[in-house]
Amino acid sequence: MTHIKSALKCQVIILLLACLHLNGAIAVNSNETNVEKIQWENLTPLNWNPTQILDNMTDEQYYALSDDELLRLEETVQALFNAAPVNDDLNGKRVKIPGFVLPLEFNNTLLSEFLLVPYFGACTHTPPPPANQIIFGKLKTETELNDINQPVWITGTIQTSRSNSLLNESGVANGLEVQSAYSMVVELVEPYIDQE
Repeated sequence: MTHIKSALKCQVIILLLACLHLNGAIAVNSNETNVEKIQWENLTPLNWNPTQILDNMTDEQYYALSDDELLRLEETVQALFNAAPVNDDLNGKRVKIPGFVLPLEFNNTLLSEFLLVPYFGACTHTPPPPANQIIFGKLKTETELNDINQPVWITGTIQTSRSNSLLNESGVANGLEVQSAYSMVVELVEPYIDQE
């Protein structure tokens, strides 16, 4: 059984590193009008602590948990992640944010619906990030995307709108249900280029 405390700490570290890596280009002035470049950390309220349930538990207490107790802890953490709070100040804003695409509707190289996540492998190689770190994207028109392994910039109007998506991936029989706390009508998907 996977130990949620170690996995969760790794996930948070990966998330922070991804944000730091991608944030280098965010501070650059944009030539686009009425578009605010945002960071993944902007999607979370200031005082929200995704690891709060583990903070008061020592390593000894954690490793003393039975398999049933670990399973209940994992379910509790996932429930907290699914209910992660949003930043209401972003609702209705036209924004640009970098991330990685997880296709939901993908025909050859044409993309129409997807999840945007802050780091490579989110949802597919690790448990899903908190819902406030996932954006459900729907393109106005299908867009060609040749390599889903490369980061992209997406531009559009972001909404604080929760949704459940079924992510079909190889090796998962019934797909993985992923909850997102944001959605976006996407105007533009473009390759991520470090603008430093």
